[in-house]
Amino acid sequence: EQETVTGLFSKDCILPCPFPPGDDEVIYWKKGDKNVHSYYYQRDQLERQDPDYRHRTHLFHENIPGGNASLRLSNLTLTDEGPYSCYVGTQQTKTEVEVTLHVRVSSYYALEYRKTDTERMLKCYAFLTYPAPRISWVRGNTSIPETDRKEARDGVLYSLRSDQNIINTADPYYCHIHLPHEEVLQLSVSDQLSNVEGSSIAIPCEYSSNTANSEGFSVVWTLNRNAVISVLASFNGTSHSYQPRVHINQSDFSLMLHDLAPNDSGEYLCNISTPHYTKLTVRTLQV
Repeated sequence: EQETVTGLFSKDCILPCPFPPGDDEVIYWKKGDKNVHSYYYQRDQLERQDPDYRHRTHLFHENIPGGNASLRLSNLTLTDEGPYSCYVGTQQTKTEVEVTLHVRVSSYYALEYRKTDTERMLKCYAFLTYPAPRISWVRGNTSIPETDRKEARDGVLYSLRSDQNIINTADPYYCHIHLPHEEVLQLSVSDQLSNVEGSSIAIPCEYSSNTANSEGFSVVWTLNRNAVISVLASFNGTSHSYQPRVHINQSDFSLMLHDLAPNDSGEYLCNISTPHYTKLTVRTLQV
């Protein structure tokens, strides 16, 4: 039999091996010529176990008489990937099962916007990836070089931060993270909005309708004023408001702001994200 299993890096997974129940079970799990786990005479036999698998393998002893020789493999590493063979011999039958293990890394990504008195900057992050990520920047339709970068390693995993100074706000900025599946993180900085004290305003947020229908979709509105960031409202299937006088319009995810006061002036950031996409829209409001 052929099986394929995908496990998460540093977690546990189970490699299946069913067999017709019989007497005097002999179980051998191997990866190539490595002895992963052996069982006979009704007990584990680990004297010849490969050191890579020491204290990481476990058979479900109570289920072996019922025909289950599945192996639990703990604390997965990238070198665990590949084909495994399970052999079970009983007095009645012989069974061989081939299991291919894929190990997936739970990487994550972030886009950070910073503004000081002198500059605006975008920081694009890829955390705990494998293989090493490559980050490239596009403004409008033009490739542009990064301003700065920082790399780090955590064992076999890579983390990378790439910075970009924002000079031209007419075009959106795109951060492309190149991995086996590409991530695209996008920033739009739009022109200034103005309104008068006491009135209301809807601050628009750019998004595409197919993004809004995808799983894990969320919207977070924050206010950046005098280098202090406060969360105003969020939406992840249901809408939440964290400040008085604000709420998210669920039809277009714009931020409704009522009874405006001068200290409502500042930069409003709308962060739209799904597991593989982030879009940040920055709008400046002057009351």
